[in-house]
Amino acid sequence: MSTATLDTQTGSRLLANAAASKPRWERAVPVYGFPVVNRFFVALLAMTGLAFVLTGYRELAGLGPVSGMNDAYGWGIWKTFNVMVLTGLGSGAFAVGIAPWVFRRKRLHALMRMALLTSFLAYACGLLLLGIDAGRPWNFYWIVFPWKWNMHSPLAEVAICMSIYATIPLAIENIPPVLERLWYFDSRLRPGVEKFERRLHYFFPWIIAAAYLLPGMHQSSLGALMLLAGERVHPLWQSPWLPLLYLGAASFMSFGCVAGATMLCCVMWKRAMDMEILDEAARITAWLIFGWLGLRLLDIVFRGALGTAFHADRFAGVFWLETFLIAGGGWMLWRSLRTHKTQTMFLGYVLSSLGGMIYRFSPTTLAFRPNPESLYFPTTIEILVSFGFICMGVAGFLLVVKRFGILPAPLQEWHNMAAYFRFRRPYIRWTGYFEHGFFSDDELEREQQLELTDSD
Repeated sequence: MSTATLDTQTGSRLLANAAASKPRWERAVPVYGFPVVNRFFVALLAMTGLAFVLTGYRELAGLGPVSGMNDAYGWGIWKTFNVMVLTGLGSGAFAVGIAPWVFRRKRLHALMRMALLTSFLAYACGLLLLGIDAGRPWNFYWIVFPWKWNMHSPLAEVAICMSIYATIPLAIENIPPVLERLWYFDSRLRPGVEKFERRLHYFFPWIIAAAYLLPGMHQSSLGALMLLAGERVHPLWQSPWLPLLYLGAASFMSFGCVAGATMLCCVMWKRAMDMEILDEAARITAWLIFGWLGLRLLDIVFRGALGTAFHADRFAGVFWLETFLIAGGGWMLWRSLRTHKTQTMFLGYVLSSLGGMIYRFSPTTLAFRPNPESLYFPTTIEILVSFGFICMGVAGFLLVVKRFGILPAPLQEWHNMAAYFRFRRPYIRWTGYFEHGFFSDDELEREQQLELTDSD
């Protein structure tokens, strides 16, 4: 055999070993070895409790004494930030879900559970605050009587779509991790779990279709709402393309939320990162950002509003701030595809998402000009309630990822969890947890034998 052939075979083996050594996200694994209740979690619960107490006071006192809203600014941060901004940030189930299911980017299936959970929590918290912001909460029961709906309200379609989306498609799509835990931890429940899963699988195509239709409708409708404001919204933001721009901003923001949160969790809980999947997400996010920026700048130029971007006022400052944040984030994401630096990628997600949040917030507050004398600034109670409900969402996320398989990880992490529970909680053997799937004793013994053989 020639030397060239040997070198080729050796090089091929080295490349194969290098590819095999890269971490691969193969399944979702609960976060184990870290307590659910710690100081940070208690602080989140304390802020949530304070928010509920202040919410009770708001229901008794009304909106006037607790908010900074007035005749000119009829929407406070509970709508303009927690609903307009945070539901856009939490649209990962829509944006990330389209990539693997419609555009066949199958690698991104590993991020779907993170996307579904963050979306459900963002929408749940937003809907609760939407109800708290209702001027006459004692009429809220009308929601179950369609003939009492105000069909002339521009918020009606948004409220209906958001409510249906959060309570049906999003809630149902988050059921599989619960079924998985029930199946593994209690063998008596397995027949019922399998039966329920088969029925759920039958309806899933319809659920997924609704999960794409409903968020596409209400995210664009949130932008369409501001078309009604006319000239009260600054020309840099007021555009007939506002519905599409709102939907596009939600797309790249939610990618940043899902991928960025996954990377942060991997660092916090010492999980391996699958760079192929993260690179795929960064590539899609960068293209979304560049396409969105191109559409927005072309719209501003053709409407003749570009000159206002160079005025010495706060509107021009906000415009350039959000533009540089979004463009800088997109550039850093594109650069990370070449350098493979996770710090650059994470910072790109943070900057682009922050710029998108400012953009979604601007038409309702920062760029809204009802009259020269009017001013809105949220009160302390508004800020505490808004922050408290965000803390509730974060606490819910921490609880779920430590109890259910949400965070993606290599298969070895699943085996490591089995070894951890064998040592720390030997009573778990009574449930039959290790008798099925990847917890099989025979499989673990075979892997240990292979490891010993490799070491020899």
